[in-house]
Amino acid sequence: MINFVTEVNKKTNIKSRLKKLKEKHKLSFTNDTTYHEKWSFRLSSLNLISLFVLYSITILILLILIIRFTPLKSLFVDNANLYVLNQKLETNSTTIDSLESNIVANDNYLNDLKKILKGEDLKDLTEDSTHFLENDYKPDFSKNNADSLLRYKIEHEHTNSNVSLSNESEYGFFMSPVHGIISKSFNGMEKHFGVDVVTQKDEPIKATLEGVVLFSNWTSTAGNVIIIQHHNSIVSAYKHCSVLLRNLGDKVDVGDPIAIVGNSGEFTDGPHLHFEIWQNGTPLNPQEFISF
Repeated sequence: MINFVTEVNKKTNIKSRLKKLKEKHKLSFTNDTTYHEKWSFRLSSLNLISLFVLYSITILILLILIIRFTPLKSLFVDNANLYVLNQKLETNSTTIDSLESNIVANDNYLNDLKKILKGEDLKDLTEDSTHFLENDYKPDFSKNNADSLLRYKIEHEHTNSNVSLSNESEYGFFMSPVHGIISKSFNGMEKHFGVDVVTQKDEPIKATLEGVVLFSNWTSTAGNVIIIQHHNSIVSAYKHCSVLLRNLGDKVDVGDPIAIVGNSGEFTDGPHLHFEIWQNGTPLNPQEFISF
């Protein structure tokens, strides 16, 4: 009998608590001076609990979404993700080291070009400055009997008697890159370190010696420019081209087409080739070696 009464009392208490939770309460906002009610609403304790639970669930879902789809996720990575991140970090470090090496090589390359254009002393780029080329690349400048016979034949076809034998023996054979009329000769006092050769537009420009392409790109003043490194620290430059046919690092033989005559760049007034020859940072007069 006592147990039955106790069960009845428990059920009665639960019902009374539920009833209290469902009791409505009025929440109103009034004017402090006039006591006029601005607005109000009725709300039970059960409604408040339901709203609080709903609000908590909404905040929890928002937090999960933010952590899942934003960089905050990295703050909660597990060990597996941390291992992947370490691997990516090592890969990025290796890439950065490689980029740093390339930047140093490019800086050295640009410094070499600046020295050439400024006429400063320069070591033999074929031996000491091939850092911008492939590591295993070594140009072959050796000559054989067939080369000598070919050079001798071409020399007598494209050079005249004004070219001295002493110059030839010191610098080697120079083939004319184009044939035309000299519109402006070499003049060191005016810092015109080459010759301007007027020729037909779209005429192919040929390598004056065998060598390696040191520079092949566009410049604002000289337009499309190609520079070739030869043996004996000799460098030849071909400016104002319309099209460049060879790329950086390409090996060329004497007489190979390397570009097309054009009128590119600021300092030009018609289709022509501006041609320069340098040795150890010193400009040479091309007319002393070549008949154009």
